[in-house]
Amino acid sequence: MADGDREALAELYDRHAPALFNHAVALTRSPADAEDLVQGVFVKAAGMGARLLGIRRAGAYLHRMLRMAFLDGERHRGVAGEEPLTGVEVPAGAGTTEADRLALASALGRLPAEQREAVVLHVLQGLTFREVAAMTGVPIWTAASRYRLGMGGLRGILGAQR
Repeated sequence: MADGDREALAELYDRHAPALFNHAVALTRSPADAEDLVQGVFVKAAGMGARLLGIRRAGAYLHRMLRMAFLDGERHRGVAGEEPLTGVEVPAGAGTTEADRLALASALGRLPAEQREAVVLHVLQGLTFREVAAMTGVPIWTAASRYRLGMGGLRGILGAQR
């Protein structure tokens, strides 16, 4: 990509766009906004040229870019209120009904952004706390704490709905 190779950009996109999209939906709560955010990250990455040569973990770097772009947008726009989370694929598990998946997506949307982000990255994306920490720019213990608080929040929200 440093030499302007479009195939390299396409490969980078194919490899990382689905995970970036789920991360973006967890942050924005909107599939349309998530698409715009992911597109913005790849446009910026395409224009970076030689600065990409020193990057060892492209996925973590792209997730950091995505998070920083989201936070910049939030600062300019103001913080959004709580809305249902749509667009994140909540996987079907043994004994999980469509109603359960919809309730989980709705409950995720009610969590604070940092907790929702940690839960989605750790559970739905299957990332370790070390990877979540690298992508969000926080210490490992903070990533784990946000996850723990998010899971507790989900238990409270889902328990209150039953």
